[in-house]
This record gives sequence, structure tokens and C-alpha cells, in this order.
Amino acid sequence: MFYYLTLLNENYAMPGLSAGTEEQIIKGMYLCQPGAEGAKRVQLLGSGSILRESIAAQTLLAADWGVQADVWSCPSFNELAREGQAVERHNLLHPTEKARSSFVEQQLSAHAGPVVASTDYMKNYAEQIRPFIPKGRTYKVLGTDGFGRSDFRSKLREHFEINRHYIGGSSQGVERRRCGTCQKSG
Repeated sequence: MFYYLTLLNENYAMPGLSAGTEEQIIKGMYLCQPGAEGAKRVQLLGSGSILRESIAAQTLLAADWGVQADVWSCPSFNELAREGQAVERHNLLHPTEKARSSFVEQQLSAHAGPVVASTDYMKNYAEQIRPFIPKGRTYKVLGTDGFGRSDFRSKLREHFEINRHYIGGSSQGVERRRCGTCQKSG
């Protein structure tokens, strides 16, 4: 068994551990902060330090657009991709058995709306799970593709379009395209 620890040069408190999420964390994603009830809904997948921006986007979406968001912490898109690929392989090798579903599909199937993933890494990191998003769902990925820069984190996140405003705007945009009726509240 291997353990790894990722260290970054940004200090912030992580959300507390919710009872019953331990196995989901190890598998790569868990529901960190459910949204309120509402017909207009989106799923926000946040990774690393950008999880805090996804949580802030949840508030903006509800207040400004009337869109409810469930926020998922995705500590490992790599694990999610590996598990999904293993499920695909099993289904390929066992065509007469009932098809299995990936963990990503199991998690998101019970939660309606388009899915927006955001990460401090390149978009390809979160793109790994695209094949496992439930069929018929929009999947938008925000990431930091491009050259490194030395500036304040807030400016870098704005430059790479991964801050709370871009997460919220992308979420509202995919929801508007899906339903055709979203308008800014108030």
C-alpha cells in the first residue's frame, strides 16, 4: 500500500471529513456540499485548491441565477479514470453479464444537471473521466492550460478562467443551453 501527500504553497483549511465518505474519498470523489432543492441544477467537481472556488461558485449561482449546485470534491481524477477503465474492460470481457457502471456514473446518476469540473491542473487531468459521465449530460472542464506566470493567485485564476466567477458563468451557461430559460435573478 502506498500513501502520498501533495504539498502546495497555499495555506487553507480543507472541508471537514463527513462521516461515511472515507471509501468515496479513496475512490476519487465525494459529495462535499449538496445544494438546496431546486429545478435548475448543476454539478460542480472541484479538485485541490480550486475546490474552494467551486464552493464559492455554488453561492454565486444560487444568489445570482437561481441555479442550485452540488459541489463534489475530486481528490483523484486519476483514480476515477483507472476505475472507469477497469469497468469498461470488465464489460468488454464479460459481454453476457449485466454491465457494470463506473464509480463516476454511480455518483452522478442520482444528481441532475450538467457537470462542470475545475482544477488547478491542465484540463486533461479532469478530461480523463469524460467517458464515465452519465450519458446525455453536458461536461465542461476548466483548467490551467498555458504557460506558468508569476502573479497573485487571484490574478492567475482569473487569467486561466478557473475562479468562482468563471465556474459560475460556465455552469450557468451550460444550464442555459440545456434548458433555454435561465435568467439572472433579482
